[in-house]
Amino acid sequence: MGSLTTSGLSRRRILWGLALLVLVALAVFAWQAVSASRALLDARETGDKVQQRIRAGDFDGANRELGDLSDQTHRAHDSTDGILWDVGRHIPFVGRNVGAVQTVADVLDTATRVNAPIALQLSKAVDEGRFRPKDGRIDLAEVERLTPDVRRAADSIDDAAARLAGTNADSLVFPFNDLVGDLQTQVDRASSAATATANAFDLLPDMLGEQEPRNYLLVIQNPAELRATGGLPGSLAVLHADNGTLTMGWQGSASDVAGPTTPAVELPKDTLQQYGPSPAIDPRDANFTPDFPQAAQILKAMVERTRDVKLDGVVAVDPIALAAMMRGTGPVPVTNGVTLAAGNVVQALLNQTYQVLSNPQQQNDFFETAARKIFDSVMAGQGDQQLAIRGLATAAGEHRVLVWSAHDDEQSVLQGTAVSGSIGGRSARHPEIGMYLNDSTAGKMDYYLQYRSAAAAVDCRRDDSQDIRATLALTSTMPADFSGLSDWIVGTGQFAAKGSIAFNLRVYAPYGGEITGLTLDGQPHSITADKHEGRQVALLPITLGPGQKSTVTADIRTAKGQSGDGTFSFTPGMVPAPNGVRIASACD
Repeated sequence: MGSLTTSGLSRRRILWGLALLVLVALAVFAWQAVSASRALLDARETGDKVQQRIRAGDFDGANRELGDLSDQTHRAHDSTDGILWDVGRHIPFVGRNVGAVQTVADVLDTATRVNAPIALQLSKAVDEGRFRPKDGRIDLAEVERLTPDVRRAADSIDDAAARLAGTNADSLVFPFNDLVGDLQTQVDRASSAATATANAFDLLPDMLGEQEPRNYLLVIQNPAELRATGGLPGSLAVLHADNGTLTMGWQGSASDVAGPTTPAVELPKDTLQQYGPSPAIDPRDANFTPDFPQAAQILKAMVERTRDVKLDGVVAVDPIALAAMMRGTGPVPVTNGVTLAAGNVVQALLNQTYQVLSNPQQQNDFFETAARKIFDSVMAGQGDQQLAIRGLATAAGEHRVLVWSAHDDEQSVLQGTAVSGSIGGRSARHPEIGMYLNDSTAGKMDYYLQYRSAAAAVDCRRDDSQDIRATLALTSTMPADFSGLSDWIVGTGQFAAKGSIAFNLRVYAPYGGEITGLTLDGQPHSITADKHEGRQVALLPITLGPGQKSTVTADIRTAKGQSGDGTFSFTPGMVPAPNGVRIASACD
């Protein structure tokens, strides 16, 4: 009997000992969790300070803040590194929070050690003017010197984005849900920016003629008369690049390269069916297609057959991109006392010119002079280079800066980036949808068209397809009394009543997907089965009277297996907005 009692006491002691160990382990784990949480919150605040210091040009201060950030992220990493956390990852419900915190701490620690110093180095180089053109030439040796570090940073942040993408922030407890969600957004943006920067550094030497001279067609798109890629190709110029020196040669307008009525290229059957023969005949319609590589090749063929030049690529920008860049370059005197600056260049080029100058040749002359003067100011290294680069980067994120190269190796790098404007190709797990507009007023009425778009995944289906809902809210800001506006702006009334804004909206489903519903102001609209680049397209003609508003809603089903995050792209218009935006998956 005594032995049984002794045995029972021993078991109880063992159980109490185990319980005590568990309590101690939980206490240690809780202390580490609190420590990690505090370190991560501190790191988020310090990270904002680093960015503020960089923007202010205080690189010594940024370096000091970066030291504090490194201490905080290292403390968070150490707090979440150990057997307790490794075991905790496998506990139901709690495990996903434990795993998320471990991943975040590791990602931030790596980013602080690898990415932040390189970003600081690059920002300082820009601030010191190392890439500033001198005598019209960019120092390509400086670009090549920094390229390995820039590429290493891009690969690192891309890996971080991939690791974070596997965490569903909404499933975590507070405050980790906010931390992870904010970090995912920031890392996604940083990954896009870093990849774009690394690609630019890789491509710039060859594209700027280090090995051999190059020629590029510069197209200034006019969003006052919308085309799918951004606007009518109004002003054109040929840029010549030779070992980093960039000069502007021939300038003209779409009418100067109209050429014969025979097509400049043979259009693919699906493009011909969707947009007719006009894109290959009239340069003003070359970008009816939202696929910029296709539009660029059409424009290249048109210019080459009417001008004595061989082109290596096409670059497109719009006046809103120019305005963003001119925040850095500063005001530019143009002609007859007219000075263009960030605050007035959009209104001057897209509206006032058509009101003040009644002769189309005078209009074209003004556009050409403005383009050359702005180009000269950039190549002279005028103003704040960091602000100018930041403005162009913002414009690129809005799809207002597009680049196509006639060299296959370079185009393969550009393909799929924010500046490629490509809509083709299979999208694997990640669905791509789009809404694109083409003006049908034959005026400059889209200056008065404002629209905002959004898209969200609403359901994940058993076959790993998703249901996505996209909306486009449109508003005409045309005043009721438009009698004082010229016919260059309101049109002649031949294609749409004066004062109205008319355009064709095309909704693109993902590759292999379908459009299941389409409404205009709540009223169902028919859906065609036409395809372009392997994607179903629905056409919706819309006309807005002065002050009128309309909302388009499209219900879209992705292809089977397209369970990842999606991408939503649209025609950039008068309202600045991020483009190629992420659609959070309903499946992950």
